[in-house]
Amino acid sequence: MQGTISILFGCHSPFHSVLVLIAWIKLYKEWPKFWQIICIFLHDIGHIGLNYLDDYDQKKKHWILGAKIGRFLFGDKAFYFLAGHDKTSGYELSRLYKADKYSWYIAPYWWLYKNAIVEPKLRKDKTIKEHVGYFMEQVKNNIESGKYNSTHELYLDGNND
Repeated sequence: MQGTISILFGCHSPFHSVLVLIAWIKLYKEWPKFWQIICIFLHDIGHIGLNYLDDYDQKKKHWILGAKIGRFLFGDKAFYFLAGHDKTSGYELSRLYKADKYSWYIAPYWWLYKNAIVEPKLRKDKTIKEHVGYFMEQVKNNIESGKYNSTHELYLDGNND
């Protein structure tokens, strides 16, 4: 399944969570609290078992598992924090939302390149170099415009060209 590969080796791997943590510090000029750090590493765990690139309805549910685990560990504050990292959850956006989106802005080229190899559906009909360059340009425009749209929205838009 796409999501399991993504969690283990690709876009939603622990390295992504490290980038979210760095993005948090850059954006908010402070370290997150201990429970927030744990939640940062849980925020995309719900991709496990999902075909998130082929089925947008599955993608829209990826926040649920992390939010449930967060609630079990830290209560409602963690549930809302994790649910709020995804617009499709229907919950108020949390500070995690912006840090998650900004993480792609600071992501190194080599890691994006590796993701395009591990998750070939990301690039559709583009070469790896074309995909990474195009994706980086999309993310740059997204963040610098202040929109902070999800990268999945960018993926969907980019594959409608």
